[in-house]
Amino acid sequence: MEMNKINQLTRYFILATCFFQSLIISAAETSVQRKKINYQLPHVAETINVDASLNESAWQQALKIELNYETDPGENTTPPVKTEVFLFENGDTLFVGFNAHDPDPSAIRDYLTDRDDVWSSDFVGIKFDTFGESRKAFQFFVNALGVQADATQEDFRGDDSNWDAIWDSAGRVTETGYIVEMAIPLRALRFPEKQGFQTWPMEILRFYPREFRHRIASSPVNRNIPCRVCQFDHLIGFSDIKPSKNLSFTPTLVVAQSDSREDAFSEWDEGDIDNEVGLDFRWGITQDIILNATFNPDFSQVEADSAQLDINNTFTIFLEEKRPFFLDGADYFNTLNRLVHTRDIIEPDFGLKVTGQNNGHSFGVFTADDKHTSFLVPGNQGSELVLLENAKSENQVLRYSYDLGNKNTIGVLVTNRDGDDYSNQVTSIDGKYWFDGNNSIQIQYMSSDSRYADVVIDEYDSVSVKNISDDAYSINFDHESRNWWAYASYNEFGKDFRADLGFLSRVNYDKSVIGLGYKWFPENNNTWWNKITLGGDWDVTYDNDNLKLEQESELNFRLFAALQSETGFGFGKRDRYYDGDEFDNTPGNYFDEQFIYFFSFLKPVEGLKIGSEFEWQDEVDVSNERLGESFRISPDVTWQFNRHWTSRLEYTILDFDVPDGDLFDAKVLNFRLTYQIDVRSLLRFTVQGLDIKRTPGLYLDDVDAREKSLNTQLLYSYKINPQTLFFAGYSDQGYQDDDLDSIKKTGRSLFMKFSYAWQL
Repeated sequence: MEMNKINQLTRYFILATCFFQSLIISAAETSVQRKKINYQLPHVAETINVDASLNESAWQQALKIELNYETDPGENTTPPVKTEVFLFENGDTLFVGFNAHDPDPSAIRDYLTDRDDVWSSDFVGIKFDTFGESRKAFQFFVNALGVQADATQEDFRGDDSNWDAIWDSAGRVTETGYIVEMAIPLRALRFPEKQGFQTWPMEILRFYPREFRHRIASSPVNRNIPCRVCQFDHLIGFSDIKPSKNLSFTPTLVVAQSDSREDAFSEWDEGDIDNEVGLDFRWGITQDIILNATFNPDFSQVEADSAQLDINNTFTIFLEEKRPFFLDGADYFNTLNRLVHTRDIIEPDFGLKVTGQNNGHSFGVFTADDKHTSFLVPGNQGSELVLLENAKSENQVLRYSYDLGNKNTIGVLVTNRDGDDYSNQVTSIDGKYWFDGNNSIQIQYMSSDSRYADVVIDEYDSVSVKNISDDAYSINFDHESRNWWAYASYNEFGKDFRADLGFLSRVNYDKSVIGLGYKWFPENNNTWWNKITLGGDWDVTYDNDNLKLEQESELNFRLFAALQSETGFGFGKRDRYYDGDEFDNTPGNYFDEQFIYFFSFLKPVEGLKIGSEFEWQDEVDVSNERLGESFRISPDVTWQFNRHWTSRLEYTILDFDVPDGDLFDAKVLNFRLTYQIDVRSLLRFTVQGLDIKRTPGLYLDDVDAREKSLNTQLLYSYKINPQTLFFAGYSDQGYQDDDLDSIKKTGRSLFMKFSYAWQL
């Protein structure tokens, strides 16, 4: 590192340290936690019929808790409705019952929806921090009609609804409100094996959406403490937990037939009917160590990724992982930077994964082969996705983390990919330290060694030699209290650093960021608003040779108010360096970009959510390296017509002008219409469209004046639980360019998937 960079980083570090020290002093007096309640969970040697009745005798022996706190929008105020909760366990299952009173049951949002999509409904739930480490909780929610949702909550990362468990629930609307029953098998949870009683931090919730979305809880929330899991009360019990084999086998059958053609003028190539049989295996070696294996897995996605507008964008778009094998225990592999992104593994024959946690130690390891090799080739001006078809690769990841106490952690991560004349290894060390309950620092150091095949060197300028190695590191400061938030970070990534099993789309840069914000809350609940925020940040980015790439400042405002609304606007200025070919040794140019944006979303009536985003900015035309002006509008409407029908429309319009005229107009559409037949089954129609109109005379290179695509899908889904399910459907794809006067289909397929989970 050059001396001027060291001096720059030192000054930045001193400034951030002084700034955070002042915030530590200001927050110290208000971060004291209250004394937690210890609830004794009774053991009742009975079971119930999960039917949302609460009439079995076992409920009379259950622990009873009332939800006495509204934590949002109220700040630990008396809730507007009464909620009674009942809990007991019988040695292998935890039973939870809710009696959710409502003065007007006709106003209950009782929608039938797909699993994990209850958030617009009236619903109740419970959270457990089974390891008592104040970092992660398992969450179980049920709406008024019995629709399930489950997720993990990881403080400072948010919720992850990709986690799924197998459990039972039922819900029923009554004359006085609604009743919910849950039966959660203990084998669905991970917890430490030990003698005597378990102590699980726990929070019980009810969400009551009316003019405001009321969050009602079993315990108060101190807004000056950013950690939420560490504020839970304690549930003590489970002394008679019965050992379980905790084995599950899930065979899978996929039948598909696909037709395709190279272009609209070719004959259809009718594919054969393809039958694939696979097997997923899950074994709870102990209650806190899980082994997953998959053989000939079906890693196809039943539902396609949403269409995204990537025109005038030089960086690869991120796509979420949706495949069950990789999602189970995925949080064990999280670090400050995304060094593990399993969408890079395309078509494996076999996968094996072990994850576990005990006495402060947590670990994860997985291995999977792949019939192909896919990875990002990054730079500081853009990135490209490389796909080497039929080039097999072996993929391994090892993660270990140790809890030092008081939420402080240290960990290591190693990833490895090997193929024919190709390899990439990444080693990382990371840690997080809390100065107090409001202020923390997180650090990660990374090193990579890579060897690339000649075909990659020949086609991609960013890989100029066969063997490359480099390192990178990140430092993040964070402050969070009731009224203030602040952050500062420094990231440096060497130009030859590669994380081919992750998603890091930019290298060869050093970036410094500092930001600050303030939150206002009303003094009482009798107001039309419930929160206002004002914040801003400043950042500057250089390449590894100290060439300034970008300097940006931004200010933003948000208002949360009645009708469950959120409205905001922001503006800023960016000094940006752009070089369309950063590897040709010719200099790029600096451009002054200014931007302003506005958005608003609200629920004016029951079942309807409407809103839109607007953005105006000066923006670099990356195809022709000049400054242009863009206007983007993105309306978004969700309408739940009634208990069964739901539609969602997402539409984006982008208009881009340059001094000589209109460069392009682009539109992207995502539309879904769903008929939810009952709690388990649905019928869904999906349309995804893209329409781009260009002015070819304003481009340096040849481009089509018109580019359109249209994808449709009809899907029937039946789910008993996340692993026992049936899908059947039809999908097709089409496109249009200057050689066509309308959209022509180029692909069509029929598919069916069946899987059944056997648990022992």
